[in-house]
Formats: sequence, C-alpha cells, structure tokens
Amino acid sequence: MREIADAAVTFPAVTFTTALLVVAGFWLLVLLGRAERDGFDSDVDTNALGMGDLPVAATASLVIALAWISSLVGSVLLHRSEVSGLLHALLAVAVFVVSLALAYAATRTVAQARRRLRSSIRDPGGTPPARPGAGRADTTHRRPEP
Repeated sequence: MREIADAAVTFPAVTFTTALLVVAGFWLLVLLGRAERDGFDSDVDTNALGMGDLPVAATASLVIALAWISSLVGSVLLHRSEVSGLLHALLAVAVFVVSLALAYAATRTVAQARRRLRSSIRDPGGTPPARPGAGRADTTHRRPEP
C-alpha cells in the first residue's frame, strides 16, 4: 500500500492525482447541489475531439480517472525497475504521455459505443426489426378442419 501511495504523489501520477482530486470535488459539489453537472457544456464541442455528444464533465472525468489509473500502474512499475537518472526521467515522461493517450483512446471508444447504443435504441427511421415472414402473404396451405 505504501508503494501505491508513494507512486500517487510522484511524477507522473501526481499530475493526474491532483486533477482527480479536482474532479472528485466537482462531483461532490454536483451531489450537494452547488454546481450543475452540465455547466461546462455550453461553449465546448466534444465532437471535435471525437467524443460525440458526451458531456464535457463526464468526458474530462473519465479521461482523468483512466489516465490516473494507468499512470499509477506505470509509476509503480517504473519504481520497481530500479532505473535512475536521465533514463528514469525519460521513462516517467513516457508513462505520462502513454497514460494520457490510452485514457483518451479508451474514452473515445466509450463515447463511440455510447453513440452506437443510443442510435440503435432510438432508430431515426422508426423501422422495427424484421420478423420472419412479416409483410408476405400467407402462403401456407392448411387442411380443412373436420
């Protein structure tokens, strides 16, 4: 446990730890009714980032949480590697960049899956799924009942 706590307060995870504390504070304010969950959505277009219509607060929260988790794992692995000096610093920067890229890619995947799910639920064409035999004349031959 001490190793995880140490990794959370050293670079690169400390940048995401700080951001995660801000996110947790924001959602606490939302739960208490002191802030609006869609307060950031009026002037930011998440479509430009490939996030679809996902709210900005949710997008940022998910990116920060996923980046924190991946940077924490990377930091623990980096500390266990016993690398020091310039190589350690370069690897720490690489963990930071890779964590952010992975978090962005995962959030974008979630946003696209959400978009597909929502479009399949509310089909704009209103066409229900086809049933076998639907729309065809009844061509079965029935025996007359005695």
